[in-house]
Amino acid sequence: MLASNTIPRHPHLIQEFPRNARNGNPTVRSLSDVLRDLEKKYGIKFAFQRKTLRDKTVSLPLPATADREAVLKAVLKPNNLTFRKVDDYYYVIVDADEATSRLAPFVAPLENSQLVQSRPGTIPDERLDLAVTSALLMRQPLEITVQERRVTGRVTAEENADGLPGVSVALKGTTRGTTTDASGNFAFSVPNEGGTLVFSFIGYLTQEIPLGSQSTVNVTLKPSDQTLNEVVVVGYGTQQKRDVTGSIASISTKNIKDQPVPNIVEGLTGRLPGVLIQQNTGAPGNSPSIKIRGLGSISAGNGPLVVIDGQPLNSGDLANGGGLNLLNPNDIDKIDILKDASATAIYGSRGANGVVVVTTKRGKSGQARVNFDYYTGVQQITKKMDMLNSQQFAEFSKEAFNNAYLQRVAGAAITDPNSARPAGQRYRYPRGEFAGVNFDDPGSLPTYDYQDMIFQNAPISSYQLTASGGSEKVQYMVSGNYLKQDGVVKRSGIDRYTVRTNIDAEITKYLKMGISLSPSFSVEDRVNTDGHWASNGVINAALSLPPFVPIYQPGTSVYNSQAFYAAPYDWPGITNPVANIFEIDNKLRTTRLLGNAYAEVKLPFGILYRGTIGGDVRHARQNYYQTSSLPLNQLLPPTANSAYAENLQELNWVTNHTLNYTRQIGETHRFEVLVGLESQKNDFERSRIDANNFPNDLVRTVNAGTIIGTQAGRNFRDQWSLASYFGRVAYSFKDRYLVNASFRRDGSSRFGMNSRWGTFPSASVGWRVSEESFLKNNRVISELKLKASYGISGNNAFTSNYPSLGLLGPDNYVLGNALANGLAVSSIGNDNLTWEKSRQTDIGLELGVLSNRIFLTVDYYKRITTDLLLAVQVPTLTGFSSAVRNIGKVENKGLEVALNTRNLTGAFSWTTDLNFSFNRNTVLALGPTGDPIRSGTGVGESNITMIGEPLGSFFGYRQIGVFRDRADLDSYPHFADSQPGDVKFEDVNGDGKVDANDRTLIGNNQPDFIYGITNTFSFKGFDLGIVVQGVQGSTILNLSRRFYENLEGNANSLTTALNRWRSPEQPGDGTTPRANTRTTGNNNAISSRWVEDASYFRIRNITLGYNIPKTLIQRVKVQSLRLYGGVQNALTISKYLGYNPEVSGYEGPLTGGVDYGSYPLARTYTIGVNIGL
Repeated sequence: MLASNTIPRHPHLIQEFPRNARNGNPTVRSLSDVLRDLEKKYGIKFAFQRKTLRDKTVSLPLPATADREAVLKAVLKPNNLTFRKVDDYYYVIVDADEATSRLAPFVAPLENSQLVQSRPGTIPDERLDLAVTSALLMRQPLEITVQERRVTGRVTAEENADGLPGVSVALKGTTRGTTTDASGNFAFSVPNEGGTLVFSFIGYLTQEIPLGSQSTVNVTLKPSDQTLNEVVVVGYGTQQKRDVTGSIASISTKNIKDQPVPNIVEGLTGRLPGVLIQQNTGAPGNSPSIKIRGLGSISAGNGPLVVIDGQPLNSGDLANGGGLNLLNPNDIDKIDILKDASATAIYGSRGANGVVVVTTKRGKSGQARVNFDYYTGVQQITKKMDMLNSQQFAEFSKEAFNNAYLQRVAGAAITDPNSARPAGQRYRYPRGEFAGVNFDDPGSLPTYDYQDMIFQNAPISSYQLTASGGSEKVQYMVSGNYLKQDGVVKRSGIDRYTVRTNIDAEITKYLKMGISLSPSFSVEDRVNTDGHWASNGVINAALSLPPFVPIYQPGTSVYNSQAFYAAPYDWPGITNPVANIFEIDNKLRTTRLLGNAYAEVKLPFGILYRGTIGGDVRHARQNYYQTSSLPLNQLLPPTANSAYAENLQELNWVTNHTLNYTRQIGETHRFEVLVGLESQKNDFERSRIDANNFPNDLVRTVNAGTIIGTQAGRNFRDQWSLASYFGRVAYSFKDRYLVNASFRRDGSSRFGMNSRWGTFPSASVGWRVSEESFLKNNRVISELKLKASYGISGNNAFTSNYPSLGLLGPDNYVLGNALANGLAVSSIGNDNLTWEKSRQTDIGLELGVLSNRIFLTVDYYKRITTDLLLAVQVPTLTGFSSAVRNIGKVENKGLEVALNTRNLTGAFSWTTDLNFSFNRNTVLALGPTGDPIRSGTGVGESNITMIGEPLGSFFGYRQIGVFRDRADLDSYPHFADSQPGDVKFEDVNGDGKVDANDRTLIGNNQPDFIYGITNTFSFKGFDLGIVVQGVQGSTILNLSRRFYENLEGNANSLTTALNRWRSPEQPGDGTTPRANTRTTGNNNAISSRWVEDASYFRIRNITLGYNIPKTLIQRVKVQSLRLYGGVQNALTISKYLGYNPEVSGYEGPLTGGVDYGSYPLARTYTIGVNIGL
């Protein structure tokens, strides 16, 4: 007879079931048993006549090769048998002497048919089996034995009775099975003796149904509690989500796998409650800032601790990004954000600002898998600023100079010819190459778009190759990635190379070891976009330069400066924005090795020991060169060239040891105990050398120039260390009552001798009400958990590693008649100085409805941070004016809501994830006197921190309009030189005058609330994801507008200048003052005029993907093939006039939310492919 494990319904066939090895020589097995093993090992099927295999044996061992056909030849040839491969799944075995005559006429046509292209378990496979069978039986009729029958049925969803497509239906213990069609129907053949059918589908509980004699099986699947069974990473361990009593937000990178984000933090924006992610700059290589539940510090860091595979990184960073900017997003499996003190206290003095726990992908046992992912795309700026053209500018500038002329020159009239006016009051500039510039004929002026000259459509591409797999003893994951991203500002970009190797090995029954290594290298081309144009800030130069000024001198490639603005015309020399890009080389090269190794030992009594040692070694080298072709302000090239070389090196070492004991007592008690030790040491060094006056621009290393005198060489080095011990206890009673408690004791080199050690305890409780008898098995409420927590965590992320010490600094003195070098005390020490402490209370609710089809999480928190480090005044007899003390206090309180819903299931599915958060930040104390802290951003005082208000509020005059006419001016307090058309500032204190005492709060960058909505749709292999995100109530101090909207007529302006005050009869929009070359009325002072609403709604990402059906790709030996495309930053709706409402230049707790020419965000269009082998 002919036997096949997959040939159904054909009366000439029987099933060849495996038998045990024959008695006798243990190195010999029956051929039929060996073939059965090969079927399981390689996932293939054999068709043969039973008599062909009768009494045939195989000598062991089999050849040690992964080539299945080589193994097959080795077992068949000694038995005078051979095989013919029908496709990647079917093999026909016959006697070697009859192979050609029996198979050739029949198998060849089969290989060319469409039937062979189908996978097992479908109707075409049955036809294939019949064809193969016919081919074998043409020469020799066989007896009829019926051993198979047909099973049909339908699978529906419990919540709506709709048919479920794509459900896996399998005969347990075999490879037989199928999937349901679009209506939930299935049909396939099974052996007559029956078995058990297994039904499985993502998001639903797996069901097993004994088949018996049934031919029709209908099944209703129940949604699973997958959300509650999820494993959440907590400090130094994991918990199931159902057991978590703290506030932890989690996201799998499967949800963001197709977003074209070079930095993983960008993909998290808008997806996690209580987490504010601000993409302050769009410059390649930079990382967004992360703030968890507000700002809690004045002089220390406000960013979270980052932990990668259990390894805490240094809170600071050589470049930026908190250690995440050089991490390949494709290597990350999951991210957990620990927010409340019960979750963060186990990290002690580093947990006050939250903890970001990153888990990278690891290998799994089974067949090796190779995955290749590639995407490419183009980036473009999301908006352009609306600037005046040359005609509009000429009229505006002429008006500004006329107003100044009339005000400053007695008896002046607008009709006075330009030639009759004093040099400083003219509006036409017949000088040098600008002799043809005539403001009396605006139509003759050319208009240049400098934004087009500095911006570009920039390509981006990423190549990712990953291999993973392993045996039951050893698993591996190896990946490599190359990212090339050009910036939307010309000549900016990054090339990044990353490699990761994760290996886990079970050495013995009691010992497991593993290692993770991730080297990376990046080259970043930087362009200085931020800052004053006089400091070569590209953005402000491009927007301020009058639109008729050519970039190059006529007929040459020599850059123009704005030389015609020089004396005697009294205009500033705005730098050339294009020259600022192309005549400055600024490269940052960063090499990094992040790695750790661990060992786990199973000890007696169920105790598990784990020891880990990790290191983060980074080296950054920056080379800067400014050529002699760069025009500087009012000077034409050649000008002095200059350069510097700077090197930074950081070594961060961590080791920890933990003992973990978990015990389950019956079905009632479950507890876990963890104790551990940890030590960390950081070593940082920086050196720099400056040079100028290079003989030419060909050799650009600093040794070719003249080393600058007092800066011939600078070197800086510091260290800090941390020693800790910690513990945690978790207890569950009947999966109903939950208790968690932790503590940590930290000792830090950063603090005073009297306060070097600190204790950070926490406790939390949870009540799963849904497990109570009165609510269990409720058809509506599937999960209800109440939870509360309290704990203390700390912040040691200070800008100085020695704040408690009295430091020495260089100080020269006269010895004899010569100047001698010496040292003197430069700061006052404080042996009692310690870390900032955050005491946080959290109350939460988790509610699941309709088998968790709707899942709601609500958290209310209150965090009070005390012992803030502040510089306070000290008696002058000490020789110092101030010293650092622990005296400030800040409060953050807020509400977080997360709602997850499965809106539709079935052939068309739709899920929604929504989150909403608000936080109120309030300063409670500022030293013994409570005096406000005033801070600035390079333009004088612009921010203030005061009791009762948020940190870093904007501080200045409050504009209430413009003076409409002389009567309006005379009736309200004003500056002495104010004129009709000037800005009208509020007399805040009501003393009848406007002066510095009227400056007040005019805004704050901290939002009222943030939100995010993610919708995911899928239908027959297609999937669509849309992420929208927004911020409401924040403001930005747009200092750039003080350049290009100052109404002085010297620089170009936004088109809002067209709404300016011109006369009492033409008052404009009531907020834009008059044009005036010589500003009066303090019009350009820091005021609410420059503070803008930064609220925005943004479609952060749209991704459309399609998974090619396996039936179409199996013949090319591809396991999966996915095509996708998307748009990042697709749409932004905001009133903000600048490029990016997320901007926060001068990022810091006291000076955030300032735009001083920040690098714009890009809209990115990408297409990609993912191939699994």
